[in-house]
Amino acid sequence: MMNQDMELVREYATRHSEQAFETLVSRHLSLVYSSALRQLRDPHLAEEITQAVFIILARKAGSLGPKTILPGWLYRTTRFAAANALKMQARRQIREQEAYMQSNLEEPATSVAWQELAPLLDDAMERLGQTDGDALVLRYLQNKSLHEVGAALGVEERAAQKRVARGLEKLRRLLTKRGVALSAAAIAGAVSAHSAQAAPMGLATTISATTAKGMAVAASVTVFVQGTLKIMTSVKLKLALGLCITAILVGGVVTLAMAHISADDKLTAQAIAKKSQAAYAALSSYGDDGTAMAQGAGATTSITFHIRLQRPKLYRMDWLGTGGYYTDVGIVWSDGTGNYSLGGRAGEKEKRQPRKEPGMQQALANAGAVSDSAASTIPAAFFNMGWDNPLGLIVWGREQNKKERDAKVGGVDCFVVSSSVDMGDSGKLTTRLWVGKQDYLIHEVQSIMEHISMPAIQISDTLVERALAEKNESATPEARAAMRTKIEKDMKNGQSQMASGKMIFTQTHENIVVNRRFSASDFAQ
Repeated sequence: MMNQDMELVREYATRHSEQAFETLVSRHLSLVYSSALRQLRDPHLAEEITQAVFIILARKAGSLGPKTILPGWLYRTTRFAAANALKMQARRQIREQEAYMQSNLEEPATSVAWQELAPLLDDAMERLGQTDGDALVLRYLQNKSLHEVGAALGVEERAAQKRVARGLEKLRRLLTKRGVALSAAAIAGAVSAHSAQAAPMGLATTISATTAKGMAVAASVTVFVQGTLKIMTSVKLKLALGLCITAILVGGVVTLAMAHISADDKLTAQAIAKKSQAAYAALSSYGDDGTAMAQGAGATTSITFHIRLQRPKLYRMDWLGTGGYYTDVGIVWSDGTGNYSLGGRAGEKEKRQPRKEPGMQQALANAGAVSDSAASTIPAAFFNMGWDNPLGLIVWGREQNKKERDAKVGGVDCFVVSSSVDMGDSGKLTTRLWVGKQDYLIHEVQSIMEHISMPAIQISDTLVERALAEKNESATPEARAAMRTKIEKDMKNGQSQMASGKMIFTQTHENIVVNRRFSASDFAQ
């Protein structure tokens, strides 16, 4: 059936066949309407966006190539149209329709996972490549068999299975970074069960009448069509410009590019760190997603985090940590009125109150201490602070600096530089940075602490209670005493291992976005 999509598109484009267009609408109406409804949470607006998408299909039919995966093209066009519509809608309207939708959605077995997943799904799908995105749209948004997916993509069923699995794993990693800790199977089940919403009765007839038969459409639909077409044209122009620039570089400026690479390859570690400092200083804003991992003392903890920074002093870092005695969540931020932090055990948000910090540097330092430095390292580099600034160690260290062999982080070519500091009785600290060759921004940081002498740690009643709550155990006097004994033993063992071994802290920064104008809400609690 899917192999016939482009035949029908061509028939409509060349013969203006109303029957061909009606068939296309009936096949893909649910995909477009469901995608629009999920993003807009407004049934009436979703209907208008659905009409707009099929009008755009009618206008673009003659320009679509024969290898176009039509469900994937429709899904991306819906994404453009919904984004355009959201910009035009008042916040009041969206809040009202959110309440309406929540009262009307069904609650099957996978509803808990879907409620976590739905608000983030389309943004995460947008970050996938077109090939992976098309495969997931066919498999889970349209619930096609692997055989049908393979036929649409022009590959064998086995290859289609691998492509779907690869895309699903990428989607899982993107969602994990945003705090949705679901398995690939859970994501697949939730999307398959919930993504398709039945389109309103008569919508297909309305679309066919207004598009294929040329009847008048609502003024709002016309506005959506025009706005979406502008977005799509802009995206194409940016892609074409990028390809032209690449062609020019490859064809005419190879010598200059090689000279630039050759000169950069001769940079010292200190020179690279200084260029990185200059790169951060030139930015007006910065955002990324990432992971941080702490290994050592017989334990491993993992953190996912999100960073937003904007000059002069606006910032927000969120993190979710697992692997300790309890699942930890935290936020540190400044909305322009002050510096605040909020943290504790996951699920206890209603029990916590924001803490006002004396200043930005203190707030970031405190947050860094409980987030494996994830909440302080990049902000320290962006705001050029002394505390926890990895670039400062290299710029100031001199003799202990070292330029190591180049490497890649997530496909990004990076310089690798390091600096070691002997802290005497407190041990030795080695910091290693992966600095992008093109943007001079930090893509990975690794800190290795060896032969560490740690002071005794006080075990608070709160820590004991949170550890018990994480295991769903009652906080009886006996349970408290047993948990305190266990924590004391674990900490003593950890301190002993740290003194004779090392701790490794690794941060990886992905999805880096610079010079984007954030809104005030991006820095609010």
